[in-house]
Amino acid sequence: MERAESMSRMVEVNLDTQLEAPDHFLGKKFWNPAIQALSSIDFFKLEETERVEMFFLFSRQWPSSTQNCIFSARENARMVRDQLSEEIWVELNSIYHFFQSGDAEKQYLETPRQFFKRIIRFSLVFQGLSDATVHHDEGWRFMSLGKYLERADQTSRSLDALTYKDEEPSRTDLIATLRTCSALSAYRKQFRGELSLGNVADFLLFSQDFPRSLRFAIRRIDTYLHEISGVPSGNFSNEAERLAGSALAKVNFTNINAMLEVGLHRSIDELQCLLIELGQRIFESYVMLPFTTESMSVKAAAQAQVQQ
Repeated sequence: MERAESMSRMVEVNLDTQLEAPDHFLGKKFWNPAIQALSSIDFFKLEETERVEMFFLFSRQWPSSTQNCIFSARENARMVRDQLSEEIWVELNSIYHFFQSGDAEKQYLETPRQFFKRIIRFSLVFQGLSDATVHHDEGWRFMSLGKYLERADQTSRSLDALTYKDEEPSRTDLIATLRTCSALSAYRKQFRGELSLGNVADFLLFSQDFPRSLRFAIRRIDTYLHEISGVPSGNFSNEAERLAGSALAKVNFTNINAMLEVGLHRSIDELQCLLIELGQRIFESYVMLPFTTESMSVKAAAQAQVQQ
């Protein structure tokens, strides 16, 4: 659900930004930074649609489209139905049938504003119900762990899209990135209108208090992993905890100037690779049995990661 919301916000913001783009920068060229940052270019080439936003929202082949994310969320919820509250199941089932029936695509084509409003509102309701109607036990911690892993990844990709542009990001581009991460108001409170790539990257990567910054998300990931295992913070009992501590140290003991000196894209790419590896180690530590992991081929392990 975190990814479904992120995709919807990204498309909504890009459609708004596209209205201000010059004529020669429309179509696929305009969307290319997002396609590259989301590693979706191979799937996009298989699509027949000329409307790029339809790919992000309704593609049946790309696993990360809004529609496929909601289908996956509903299937996951069905398998742990007994551990979810009635309120969560009703809301999730409702949005699932909204897409399954074709009403979602129809509403998007007729009134896109209402479509985006419904998806984003549902995601916020889903998060609120998850916190308010489910026992805050191990299962809830795993759900929260997944949320913050995804949030860290999506924030980093939104920022990374700026590095794929052919020219220096404009003021409009920077505002669009902040809006995609629901960070515009929070950013303005901290920087008082000083809009620059360095400041935007600094806020989205290193903010201590903003819930969608990488530092905030990684700190929560580290906390939940230690609560699940019972190991005191600062120590580790498995590879997932070690990598979480390493990722947290990486964002705690660097700054935006050091990242810009190395190269923003390269620095973000290193963080993304670390987060992907962290997700895999969590999967291996808590989902897959050890003998299963050891007996799998490299190709099978990669397929399992995609399914995860």
